Amino acid sequence: MTNISLETLKEWSKLGHRNSFGESIIHLAREREDVVVVNADITTTARLVNFKNEFPDRIFNVGIAEQNLIGFSAGLAREGLMPFAVTVAAFVPMRCAEQMRMMLGYMNLNGRVVGIESGCRFGPLGNTHFAMDDIAVTRTIPNFTVISPSDPHQIYKTVFAVAEHQGPVHIRLTGAPGFPLLYPDDFDFEIGKAIEYRPGKDVAIITTGSVLSEGIRAAEILEKKGISTRVIDMHTLKPLDLNMLDSVFAENSLVVTVEEHSIIGGLGSAVASYKAGFANSPKQVMCSLGDSFKKIGNYAFHMKNAGLVAEDIAEKVLQNVD
Repeated sequence: MTNISLETLKEWSKLGHRNSFGESIIHLAREREDVVVVNADITTTARLVNFKNEFPDRIFNVGIAEQNLIGFSAGLAREGLMPFAVTVAAFVPMRCAEQMRMMLGYMNLNGRVVGIESGCRFGPLGNTHFAMDDIAVTRTIPNFTVISPSDPHQIYKTVFAVAEHQGPVHIRLTGAPGFPLLYPDDFDFEIGKAIEYRPGKDVAIITTGSVLSEGIRAAEILEKKGISTRVIDMHTLKPLDLNMLDSVFAENSLVVTVEEHSIIGGLGSAVASYKAGFANSPKQVMCSLGDSFKKIGNYAFHMKNAGLVAEDIAEKVLQNVD
């Protein structure tokens, strides 16, 4: 894996997660001949045109048929290839959960399922295109690893990391064009090992995906109010980094989980489930998309409406900190 220049990362940041993934998979394919891409009629939407131009024999379009997307990818994986099945997160895994469960999970194949525009980034298209429950679905499938990278550099690292991983993987991509570059320098990335983005002794904000940027800004707001705030990038949702959680439960007095996902079945639920086994553990507050269908609106509207912007996260901390 070659290092990506800062100029390239900044360009990916401006263009968004689709371009970040589309260009990352080209870099991987140049190093590994077993890498192929399968998509559900979104070659252009998923920014896979450059991949198609460079590797025309290694990209397959199954049409608007997400169940076939998984079945076809499973067949390729069974033959020793490494397929990246790419489509809109609102349709995968919900539309093809059974195929993911039986064809990838049960068979423990090396298929990588990539959901673009997770969360509510497709705001103007309405609830048919919101992916608020995808983590909940794939977390229940045995053998699946679930990753939600936070910025362009971490997307690149994720693509290369899953190429060395055994078993099926769900990659959840969030963030609008212009999402911040949070890791401008090289950094260590390991599946299942969270990153302590900044230390803090009072509150621990645990985030996943691109909302890490809001967690960081919330921590900066809280620091000005005298609250030492730790920020954790829990990029891998399954398996969770339990060692990191042990540290948080022992050292911080309040845990705040932040995710662009339903309050049910995502990061907050996963942390709470583990925390339930402790006789004494800190209070947990969950910031999420809640448990409701949403109004039509742009991305900024949805993030603000759900309280997933830094100012609202900080205010929730202030309401709950001792």
